[in-house]
Amino acid sequence: MKPSLIVHGGAWDIPDEAVDACKSGCHRALTAGWSILSRGGSALDAIEAAIMVLEDDPVFDAGYGSHLNLDGHVECDAIVMNGATLRAGAAANLHRVKNPIQLARRILEKCPHMMLVAEGAEAFAKKQGIKLCKPEELVSEAEREAWMKCKSDKHAAEHHRGHEQGTVGAVAIDANGGLLPPLPPAEPAASCRAASAILR
Repeated sequence: MKPSLIVHGGAWDIPDEAVDACKSGCHRALTAGWSILSRGGSALDAIEAAIMVLEDDPVFDAGYGSHLNLDGHVECDAIVMNGATLRAGAAANLHRVKNPIQLARRILEKCPHMMLVAEGAEAFAKKQGIKLCKPEELVSEAEREAWMKCKSDKHAAEHHRGHEQGTVGAVAIDANGGLLPPLPPAEPAASCRAASAILR
């Protein structure tokens, strides 16, 4: 089967000044995922690599640079599901995991539970060799400024770049027919939706 990969950085009305940065981020994510698929790698590996690029880019509402909650913190979640077994791995309410998609995958592959949250999820991440970061390392200057404006005035979409943009995601088919399309995550208030995927 011919491998394929699609990534997205959220559905929103991208302002002119952000178009180039959004395109560049999506291209870099495609390059990361495609470098795996084109060498015969799995859809799951490709999705993880692509999503990590988006999570590391403050242009997108995922990982570093996510919208802040009422208390001024980033909260992230991610989910991966194997469509053949219907087994899923999910993590939520993360404050110290730079790339939540990595943790969701570890939960899928290494944990008897489907979902871990907050401190328990972060403790599992550490046991799995995922380095924890300081919560402030996930906060970009642009989102800190937006949060301050909301705090001193009222919460308003105009304070945020792409406030309605939502999560990032990716879809991949590998040479063996493995398929990872996105699952829409729940929409918790003021949190980062990191990534969603199904493996078939």
